[in-house]
Amino acid sequence: MEGLINKYIQEKLILMGVSRIIIRKLVSAVMTCVLVMLSFFFVGQTAFAIIVGMYLLPILLIYGVPASILSDFVTKKLGAFLRGFTAFFMHLFLASLFVVIPTLFSEWERDLLLSDIRSLFYNFYFIISLLSSSLFYCIDEFLRSKLAKYLYQKIFLSNRVKDLCEKIGDLRI
Repeated sequence: MEGLINKYIQEKLILMGVSRIIIRKLVSAVMTCVLVMLSFFFVGQTAFAIIVGMYLLPILLIYGVPASILSDFVTKKLGAFLRGFTAFFMHLFLASLFVVIPTLFSEWERDLLLSDIRSLFYNFYFIISLLSSSLFYCIDEFLRSKLAKYLYQKIFLSNRVKDLCEKIGDLRI
């Protein structure tokens, strides 16, 4: 009976660890999308920032989160520096594949000599995918760090925040 209970507890702990990883990856994806949108917004392209965010968030959620989980799984037994270096280049490689592979198989880009407009679009998508994947990696590494855990404990687990949340919860309309 005791072995069964220990096995149940171990399974629950593993599930809690997996759910924390998935939540961290989802938060990284949303923060990446918001930061990319804000960068386009500050450049002055308001409508384009919304369009970029509208297309970038699903791509990050459907492709970026599993790619990042894959890179964590592949690099989990490496040392700290080598793990970070390898994970960063896996993020960049998988992001570049997201643009290169559809380009190779599309009729739109089959010509060996690309027109200026087509190469401009291709370079734009390629650069945005590399920048967003590197930003995703940096945010994920920050959320994984001890500093982020310390800030989380100080900010969200403090008594003042709990009291404020209780006051907000007591408000009636």
